[in-house]
Parts: sequence; C-alpha cells; structure tokens
Amino acid sequence: MNDRPWQNGKFIITAGLKPLEAKPIFLPEPELSHYIKNKIKARSEGIDKHYPDSVGLTSTELEIIANKLRALIPQTVYEGTFKDEIDFLISQVPEDFSVWKMEDGKEWLALIHLMSPNHWDAHQKIGKSFFDSHAPIPHIDAISKAAPKMFEQIQKRGAMERFAWGVATDNRLNHHPVPPVGISVEEWQGRSFDPESPKLFIRMERQTLFPISEKLIGFTIKTSFTDVSILPGEDLKLIIQCIESMDEAILKYKGLIRDKKNILQWLFTLTQERHISCTS
Repeated sequence: MNDRPWQNGKFIITAGLKPLEAKPIFLPEPELSHYIKNKIKARSEGIDKHYPDSVGLTSTELEIIANKLRALIPQTVYEGTFKDEIDFLISQVPEDFSVWKMEDGKEWLALIHLMSPNHWDAHQKIGKSFFDSHAPIPHIDAISKAAPKMFEQIQKRGAMERFAWGVATDNRLNHHPVPPVGISVEEWQGRSFDPESPKLFIRMERQTLFPISEKLIGFTIKTSFTDVSILPGEDLKLIIQCIESMDEAILKYKGLIRDKKNILQWLFTLTQERHISCTS
C-alpha cells in the first residue's frame, strides 16, 4: 500500500493504476464498526441521498452486480432494512461502490452507493460520462479522455488499484454538500483550519477498478485518515513541499486556498519542534 504518497514532495494528479495481483478488492478492516456507524448515520438522512437509482442498467445486470459483490463480500454483520441486495452488501464494508457501464462506444456512471462523499453529491455524477463527472477536478482532462482505453485494459488485464490523497481539517467520513437536518452548512462543511486549535489530517483513498461483466466495471473507494500531528519531521517537510506545489486551481478544489498560509506556518512550527526534540 502506498502509505506515504507525499514522499516525492510534489502534489500531482495521475492515474497511477497498478495491478491488484493477489490483494482483495475489499480489505479486512479492524475498525469496521466505525465505517458501519457512518453508513447507518448517513442512510438515516434518506437512502436516496447517498444511493440514487441506477441509470441504464437492466435487471439482469443488477443481479450480475449483486452476485459479484456476494462473492467478494462473504461475511455480513449489519442487519436492517435495505433498498436492495447491492445496498445490503455494500453496507457491510468500509468502501463506497460504483459501476461504470460501457455500451455503443460510450461509458457512463450507471450506479453509485456513496456514504463517505468528499464534498460532492452522487446525484451530480450518476448517468454522466467519466469526462463529465470528473470535470470539476483540476488537471484531470488527460486521464478523463483516456478513460475508455483504461476500462478496456481493466477488462483484459483484471483488477487495478490506485491511491489518491489530500489534506483535510477534520476526519469525518461523510462530507455530503447538503448537511443533515438541524446542522448548519458552515458547521457541516468543515474545511476551516483554526490556528488556535489546529487539526490536520491526511485523507487517503484506496481505489480499485475491476471487471464485473463485458460491459460493467466496478469501482470502490475506501477512505482513511492519518493525524498529521503524529508524523515525523521528515514527512512534515515533504507535506509542506506538496502543499506549496499546489496551484490555485487545486487549492480551491481541495478547499485549502483560504487556509494555506496558516496550515504551512503550523506545519513549519511542528517540524521545528520535531527537530528540537530529536537533537535535545
């Protein structure tokens, strides 16, 4: 696992796909209950908010998807009322899940089950092409245009994985743009660094893509967090370099443009403290 994606000292957006080889799609998770609690809480807002109706999938294809998940997720721990079999199965694991469909020379996001959204709404993506659904991400065009070829390679070569990361000012899994009833937008949104009570986390996504059928590609995202304050000084220096390398478009997309200066100052202070503690 690429658990130090900041190690080159530069923040870049790249496909970075590697063969999954013998690793499972759904990794064992010692803190599974934490993820399950998040999913229960998210679905209490209304399941359709996080799991909209699929687009362009036949009943047979939905059964194929459910069968694939059933083979990949043999153990279930959470009982309740579910929208369908796919909802039931994905509610048992930390990962979010989606399906891309390819037909007649086009590809689109046909299904999405999203309980840990990173400041985006599943309803804004469902039914759209890879290019259109990823349009808000800076510097993604080259990857988006290559999506059909990427899906073809996955069909031929098998499952792949990649890692995406960023920095966040809290470690809440669910950052849907629309807050739950009774919570203000300002409180819910996050993305506000307080120099008087500083908190910063590395937000990591392990993503996998795998063939389901001739027309269907599965996609998972597992989100995890690392408290930046516990990292050694050398890592802090590299994270500083990565943030400094972000252009304005990336800073805006990541929600860091307002707080960049304060975050960098805090990180620099931490590196100084680490250096003092190591040399004293």
